[in-house]
This record gives sequence, C-alpha cells and structure tokens, in this order.
Amino acid sequence: MKNRFALPLSLLFILLLTACGPSNNVRLQPPPPLDATVLPAPNAPSVSIVTFADSRPDRTSLGVRRDNSAFVTSDNMVEWVSRALADELARNGMQVSYAATFKQVRNGNPDYIVTGDLNTLWLKETSATELSTELRITYNLVNRQKRILKDSFNSTQSRTGLPTSSAAETLLMDTMRDLIKPVARKIVQTIEGKK
Repeated sequence: MKNRFALPLSLLFILLLTACGPSNNVRLQPPPPLDATVLPAPNAPSVSIVTFADSRPDRTSLGVRRDNSAFVTSDNMVEWVSRALADELARNGMQVSYAATFKQVRNGNPDYIVTGDLNTLWLKETSATELSTELRITYNLVNRQKRILKDSFNSTQSRTGLPTSSAAETLLMDTMRDLIKPVARKIVQTIEGKK
C-alpha cells in the first residue's frame, strides 16, 4: 500500500520544487545602501563613474533556462553594474560621483573618470537544482591627461540547491560582488600609486 502512493507523492514533490524555481523574469537586486558612516578619506581624489556601455552580443536576454526559454529582466543591467562599482569605490574612501554620459562627467572636472563596457552578463539554468552565472566587464581609468589603466575582470559562479524564486537573483548579486570588489581595489591602488 505504501509503494502505491510513493510514486505519485514523489512526482508531486518534484512538480512543487519546479514551480518554486526561478521565474523567467529576474530582478537585479541593488547592492546594500552605503552606510552613513562611510565618508571619503581626507584629501581623497574625486572619481566619476560613467554608466558603462552595453557590448553584450545578445542584449535581449539575461540568459537561458533548461527549456531554452530566456531569462529576462526589466532592470537596467549596465546601470546595475556601474552603480555597484561607484558604491564600492565610495566604501574604499574615494569621493565618488555618478553620471549617465561622459559629457556630464567632464563638466564636473573630476580627478579621475571610470568608463567601461559590460561584455557578458549571463545566467544559465543547467538543471532543476543548478544555476550558473558569468559576468565580465572591461573598464578604463583616466585622469585629466590620459588613460592610466585599462583592464578586464570576470566572475563565474555556479550554485546547486533547492530551487527557489530568489535563487537566480541571489546568485547574480553574489557574482557581481565577486567581480566589483577586486575592480574597485585595483582602481584605488592605481590612484594611490599616482599620488
């Protein structure tokens, strides 16, 4: 009698897990707000971040599900990455401003300007319990005279676990943090080396 109900219950459990998995529409979670105690260091240089350009080959989707349907987002992906970098530089003691265009930044005459490209932002559902992400940016750091740094960074992560509606959002946020922290650290080191 027990075995007769085991298969239907197992199928129901799997169906429920699949229904709890990530939806096709993924929200890009904003990074935590800056703490009010985070202040620029004394005599910190001014750094302006310009919204990165979107150079991804496919700008219509954020990734692919295992049924070949697309992950999509209504959030602005380049702004999501650019603002996260601005926040991380502020956490590292820089005087940071943010602008949508290079022209807006030039009017403010900052000590340094960061521009860049979002090369890859991809989410893949490989199974009902596994998601993977890839994030890659190329960025330039310029001072008032010339470019002093051009570099590329990427981060890839994979996560296995019970499917939840927030699994994709959490994995994307963790991947972005994993990328942004070393980028900000390298920009700060480069700026400090120019003093």
